[in-house]
Amino acid sequence: MAYIEKYTTQKRTLWRFQISYTDPATGKRLKKSKSGFRLQKEARVAAEELESQLLNGFIDSRMTFNQVYKQWFENYKLTVKESTWTTTKRNFENHIIPALGNEIIGKITPAKCQLIVNEWFKKPLKNYKRFANNISRVFKYAARLKIVKSNPIDAIIIPSNRRQLIKKNKKDMYYSRNELQKFLECLQESGTQQAYTFFRLLAFTGMRKGEALALQWRDINFFKRKISISKTQSNGDGKLIIQSTKTAASEREIFIDNKTLGILNDWKKLQKMQLFQLGFNSSSKNQLVFSSTLNKMHNPNKPRVWMSRITEEYDLKHIPVHGFRHTYATLAIQGGMPPKELQEQLGHTDIKTTLNIYTSVTNKQKEQTPEKFTSFVNF
Repeated sequence: MAYIEKYTTQKRTLWRFQISYTDPATGKRLKKSKSGFRLQKEARVAAEELESQLLNGFIDSRMTFNQVYKQWFENYKLTVKESTWTTTKRNFENHIIPALGNEIIGKITPAKCQLIVNEWFKKPLKNYKRFANNISRVFKYAARLKIVKSNPIDAIIIPSNRRQLIKKNKKDMYYSRNELQKFLECLQESGTQQAYTFFRLLAFTGMRKGEALALQWRDINFFKRKISISKTQSNGDGKLIIQSTKTAASEREIFIDNKTLGILNDWKKLQKMQLFQLGFNSSSKNQLVFSSTLNKMHNPNKPRVWMSRITEEYDLKHIPVHGFRHTYATLAIQGGMPPKELQEQLGHTDIKTTLNIYTSVTNKQKEQTPEKFTSFVNF
């Protein structure tokens, strides 16, 4: 029942109402009020309309999409196998919650959902239809609880996957900072410690794939935090061999950060235990940093296999393995590393090779110069 009362301002007399109700989603008692009505009758009509809405379909919930999702997910887990709900949870955490999690669920519009689905389609993420269906499940659950009146997914147009053309451009060849962070987080979550260490090393040093596959533990100085790169993997007479680096400039010493050093040290301990269980002694001075279950050098396709599995499982952007070298260069430039220093880290013979990357990145940064200035000045 609404409470209606008259109140007086400096200029005139007006009417307002207040309604008390129970939020069906949380069980909490809440109040809703509105003022500024010229006539008592207007206030009563508005109050009755709001009471009807609250009774027949609650539309004033302050719950976010993430809060409703968590309620739905706890029930969903009871209906499917663990492998199924694990994948669903990952899809929500990696794609849906970042897009809608903080939004008040009752205020999410079809237009908002359409933009999100279109963005997934354009990236392209091949599971965009599955993500849209997952959003719909949460809204259907919310509608049954009278948290929302309708499901906005019902009103959108799902793009046809026949129109999803995957076009490769320079941006597809490397990861942004956020994309790299997400890739490494997913790789670590997967429990593949060797693959996680391998790609962390590539991304944070700019090493070539062949240089990393030929790396031996004696090449890493844990005390001085540096790696000596003097060899690379190659094919010789139908078998994999280790030979000297491609050019004199490629033979170099690079420094590594403490976190990457710690990850390498953790992998060294785990590798030693795993190889011991397989009957191998890893104490040899020629022990490879990355080795197969036969304690031999990995096939050059192995990193691509690791990467394909993770990008497929987590529906992440896929780049070539060599793209991690480009990723390192791009992020190093964005972080302010001078071209000469980057040249030495990457082992480029000609500074022009480094400058080509440097120019490409800095030109892109220049496009944002006006916005940076405006953001700083702030008026």
